[in-house]
Amino acid sequence: MNHDISLKKKIFSIVDTGNEQGLLSKFFDWFIITLIILNLFVIFIETYVSIYVQYKAILDTFEYFTILVFTIEYILRLWTCTCYPEYRHPITGRMAYACTLNMLIDLLAIFPFYLAILLPLDPRIVKFLRLFRLFRIFKLFRYYGSTDVIWNVFRKNKEYLFTVLTVLTIFLIFVSYATYIIESDVQPEKFHDIDNAIWWAVVTLTTVGYGDVLPVTDLGKFLTIICLLIGIGIIALPTGIIASGFLEEIKLKKESKNESNHLSIVDELIKLQKLRDEGNITEEEYEFIKKKIIQ
Repeated sequence: MNHDISLKKKIFSIVDTGNEQGLLSKFFDWFIITLIILNLFVIFIETYVSIYVQYKAILDTFEYFTILVFTIEYILRLWTCTCYPEYRHPITGRMAYACTLNMLIDLLAIFPFYLAILLPLDPRIVKFLRLFRLFRIFKLFRYYGSTDVIWNVFRKNKEYLFTVLTVLTIFLIFVSYATYIIESDVQPEKFHDIDNAIWWAVVTLTTVGYGDVLPVTDLGKFLTIICLLIGIGIIALPTGIIASGFLEEIKLKKESKNESNHLSIVDELIKLQKLRDEGNITEEEYEFIKKKIIQ
């Protein structure tokens, strides 16, 4: 039993991205990062039919190797997650850890592969499932991104964002239906149903303006002007809320880091004082080292 616990802690120290110590841990991180980047390169290479046909065997072998590595990584993370204090329960802890954003991304990166093998799916569905391979690039967030910051921004501002999205949805429905009523008789080939009207409203509200569907009546053009003027303000609101949320989270992160550094200095001074009191260092050595720590 103790041997299993010791093995689990050793593997945890390797796969845990928060652990920056140990040669094996660094090697494992760089190995996964390199594999993710190579996967992105292979995904793009496969879009060139001539290259894919010529090197199909090699590319397929690399795909199987990637799935094997990512599957082992997922299992090891799930097995060792009980080393985290918040996930220490062997069942509920693992279930909670499996529902974290990073683990869901890891699962989506490999699950469609097994689904396509186990079930007799239509080739079109299998081709669609290959799209999930792009989730492998999101695995980099574990190493170079703070997904908790993104989550905190949306969690803390969810009420404001929900209110803005509700107003945007109501305005979108109103403008779409009004445009459909106004334009459907004049150009039925363009506004033959509400779908085209919604498409026009979204393109207009986002100021993209493809021009494939547009009103030709005076009332329709006037409604377009209103839609553009109001839409610019409504679309800008979520951007402002999210941007301010990120600034606040970055500020909190910096304050937390400074506080952590301050506590570290205090701990060092306490240890230094203890060494002096026990007679392990002289008063002159104590003052000299103290100045070095404070600096």
